Amino acid sequence: MLTTIALTKIMLLIVVVALIPLVVWWMRRHPNVSKKHPDRQRMPKLVAVVGWVLLVLGALMSLVAFTSDDADDPTAFRIASVAIVVGGILFLGLYRNWYVAPEADVVHFRTALGREDRIVYSDIVDYRMTELNGQPNLSVKAGSGAKLALNPNMYDVSPLLAAIRFKEARGRWPLPGEPR
Repeated sequence: MLTTIALTKIMLLIVVVALIPLVVWWMRRHPNVSKKHPDRQRMPKLVAVVGWVLLVLGALMSLVAFTSDDADDPTAFRIASVAIVVGGILFLGLYRNWYVAPEADVVHFRTALGREDRIVYSDIVDYRMTELNGQPNLSVKAGSGAKLALNPNMYDVSPLLAAIRFKEARGRWPLPGEPR
Protein backbone atom coordinates (compact mmCIF):
# COMPACT_ATOMS: atom_id res chain seq x y z
CA MET A 1 0.00 0.00 0.00
CA LEU A 2 1.32 3.42 -0.90
CA THR A 3 1.79 5.96 1.82
CA THR A 4 0.54 9.51 1.64
CA ILE A 5 4.05 10.81 0.98
CA ALA A 6 4.54 8.37 -1.91
CA LEU A 7 1.17 9.30 -3.41
CA THR A 8 2.03 12.99 -3.08
CA LYS A 9 5.35 12.44 -4.88
CA ILE A 10 3.65 10.48 -7.67
CA MET A 11 0.97 13.15 -8.12
CA LEU A 12 3.61 15.89 -8.17
CA LEU A 13 5.58 13.99 -10.81
CA ILE A 14 2.44 13.54 -12.95
CA VAL A 15 1.62 17.26 -12.68
CA VAL A 16 5.18 18.29 -13.64
CA VAL A 17 5.31 15.84 -16.57
CA ALA A 18 1.92 17.11 -17.81
CA LEU A 19 2.88 20.76 -17.31
CA ILE A 20 6.07 20.69 -19.41
CA PRO A 21 4.35 19.98 -22.77
CA LEU A 22 1.67 22.52 -21.88
CA VAL A 23 4.29 25.23 -21.28
CA VAL A 24 6.10 24.33 -24.52
CA TRP A 25 2.82 24.44 -26.46
CA TRP A 26 1.95 27.84 -24.95
CA MET A 27 5.39 29.26 -25.79
CA ARG A 28 5.04 28.19 -29.42
CA ARG A 29 1.51 29.57 -29.76
CA HIS A 30 2.39 32.91 -28.09
CA PRO A 31 5.81 34.08 -29.26
CA ASN A 32 7.56 36.65 -27.12
CA VAL A 33 7.38 39.92 -29.06
CA SER A 34 9.14 43.13 -27.99
CA LYS A 35 6.73 45.83 -26.76
CA LYS A 36 8.84 48.68 -28.15
CA HIS A 37 9.49 46.96 -31.49
CA PRO A 38 6.60 44.60 -32.34
CA ASP A 39 8.46 43.22 -35.36
CA ARG A 40 11.19 41.76 -33.11
CA GLN A 41 10.74 38.22 -31.82
CA ARG A 42 12.66 37.48 -28.64
CA MET A 43 13.63 34.35 -26.74
CA PRO A 44 10.85 32.71 -24.71
CA LYS A 45 10.17 34.31 -21.34
CA LEU A 46 11.12 31.00 -19.75
CA VAL A 47 14.77 31.89 -20.45
CA ALA A 48 14.40 35.03 -18.31
CA VAL A 49 12.58 33.10 -15.57
CA VAL A 50 15.37 30.50 -15.45
CA GLY A 51 17.93 33.31 -15.33
CA TRP A 52 16.22 35.03 -12.39
CA VAL A 53 15.80 31.75 -10.51
CA LEU A 54 19.49 30.92 -10.95
CA LEU A 55 20.50 34.44 -9.93
CA VAL A 56 18.39 34.42 -6.76
CA LEU A 57 19.39 30.88 -5.76
CA GLY A 58 23.05 31.63 -6.45
CA ALA A 59 22.85 34.83 -4.40
CA LEU A 60 21.29 32.96 -1.47
CA MET A 61 23.92 30.22 -1.77
CA SER A 62 26.65 32.87 -1.87
CA LEU A 63 25.25 34.50 1.21
CA VAL A 64 25.42 31.21 3.09
CA ALA A 65 28.77 30.16 1.60
CA PHE A 66 30.59 33.39 2.38
CA THR A 67 29.11 34.07 5.82
CA SER A 68 28.89 30.60 7.37
CA ASP A 69 31.62 29.45 9.74
CA ASP A 70 30.19 25.93 10.18
CA ALA A 71 31.73 24.27 7.12
CA ASP A 72 35.18 22.66 7.29
CA ASP A 73 36.13 23.76 3.77
CA PRO A 74 33.58 26.10 2.13
CA THR A 75 35.65 26.60 -1.04
CA ALA A 76 33.62 24.21 -3.22
CA PHE A 77 30.35 25.70 -1.94
CA ARG A 78 31.63 29.21 -2.70
CA ILE A 79 32.74 28.27 -6.21
CA ALA A 80 29.40 26.58 -6.95
CA SER A 81 27.41 29.56 -5.69
CA VAL A 82 29.41 32.01 -7.81
CA ALA A 83 29.05 29.73 -10.85
CA ILE A 84 25.26 29.66 -10.39
CA VAL A 85 25.16 33.47 -10.12
CA VAL A 86 27.22 33.75 -13.32
CA GLY A 87 24.91 31.26 -15.03
CA GLY A 88 21.89 33.35 -14.05
CA ILE A 89 23.55 36.50 -15.38
CA LEU A 90 24.34 34.70 -18.66
CA PHE A 91 20.73 33.56 -19.09
CA LEU A 92 19.47 37.10 -18.44
CA GLY A 93 22.03 38.49 -20.90
CA LEU A 94 20.92 36.01 -23.56
CA TYR A 95 17.30 36.97 -23.03
CA ARG A 96 18.09 40.69 -23.09
CA ASN A 97 20.29 40.66 -26.19
CA TRP A 98 18.89 38.17 -28.71
CA TYR A 99 16.13 38.95 -31.21
CA VAL A 100 15.16 38.24 -34.80
CA ALA A 101 13.07 40.53 -37.04
CA PRO A 102 12.36 39.11 -40.51
CA GLU A 103 11.12 41.51 -43.18
CA ALA A 104 10.19 41.08 -46.83
CA ASP A 105 13.76 41.44 -48.18
CA VAL A 106 16.04 41.26 -45.12
CA VAL A 107 16.22 39.68 -41.68
CA HIS A 108 17.55 41.84 -38.84
CA PHE A 109 18.89 40.10 -35.76
CA ARG A 110 21.02 40.56 -32.68
CA THR A 111 23.34 37.85 -31.42
CA ALA A 112 23.47 36.56 -27.86
CA LEU A 113 26.50 38.79 -27.28
CA GLY A 114 24.60 41.89 -28.42
CA ARG A 115 26.05 42.42 -31.91
CA GLU A 116 23.36 43.63 -34.33
CA ASP A 117 23.47 42.41 -37.90
CA ARG A 118 21.29 41.84 -40.93
CA ILE A 119 21.12 39.44 -43.82
CA VAL A 120 19.70 40.57 -47.16
CA TYR A 121 18.12 37.54 -48.80
CA SER A 122 19.87 38.16 -52.13
CA ASP A 123 23.21 38.12 -50.25
CA ILE A 124 22.77 34.60 -48.80
CA VAL A 125 25.62 32.29 -49.83
CA ASP A 126 24.65 29.20 -47.81
CA TYR A 127 21.63 27.90 -45.94
CA ARG A 128 20.95 24.57 -44.28
CA MET A 129 17.94 23.02 -42.66
CA THR A 130 19.12 20.37 -40.21
CA GLU A 131 17.64 18.54 -37.28
CA LEU A 132 18.99 19.30 -33.82
CA ASN A 133 17.63 17.28 -30.89
CA GLY A 134 14.54 16.38 -32.90
CA GLN A 135 13.83 20.01 -33.82
CA PRO A 136 14.44 21.72 -37.17
CA ASN A 137 17.33 24.17 -37.23
CA LEU A 138 17.79 26.73 -40.00
CA SER A 139 21.31 28.08 -40.51
CA VAL A 140 21.85 31.00 -42.88
CA LYS A 141 25.16 32.59 -43.90
CA ALA A 142 25.50 35.80 -45.87
CA GLY A 143 28.32 36.91 -48.13
CA SER A 144 29.17 39.60 -45.58
CA GLY A 145 29.95 36.88 -43.03
CA ALA A 146 26.78 37.33 -40.96
CA LYS A 147 25.40 34.03 -39.63
CA LEU A 148 21.99 33.24 -38.17
CA ALA A 149 20.81 29.93 -36.76
CA LEU A 150 17.37 29.37 -35.24
CA ASN A 151 14.43 27.01 -34.93
CA PRO A 152 11.89 28.01 -37.62
CA ASN A 153 9.10 26.31 -35.64
CA MET A 154 9.73 28.60 -32.68
CA TYR A 155 10.18 31.89 -34.57
CA ASP A 156 8.05 33.14 -37.46
CA VAL A 157 10.59 33.58 -40.24
CA SER A 158 8.10 33.01 -43.04
CA PRO A 159 9.59 35.78 -45.27
CA LEU A 160 12.99 34.06 -45.08
CA LEU A 161 11.44 30.65 -45.78
CA ALA A 162 9.54 32.16 -48.75
CA ALA A 163 12.84 33.50 -50.12
CA ILE A 164 14.41 30.05 -49.74
CA ARG A 165 11.47 28.45 -51.60
CA PHE A 166 11.90 31.11 -54.32
CA LYS A 167 15.60 30.22 -54.61
CA GLU A 168 14.84 26.50 -54.85
CA ALA A 169 12.13 27.06 -57.49
CA ARG A 170 13.93 29.62 -59.69
CA GLY A 171 17.60 29.01 -58.98
CA ARG A 172 18.30 32.55 -57.79
CA TRP A 173 17.53 34.70 -54.78
CA PRO A 174 14.68 37.21 -55.04
CA LEU A 175 15.70 40.81 -55.63
CA PRO A 176 14.54 43.43 -53.12
CA GLY A 177 10.87 44.22 -53.76
CA GLU A 178 10.32 41.24 -56.07
CA PRO A 179 7.10 39.31 -55.32
CA ARG A 180 7.48 35.77 -54.02
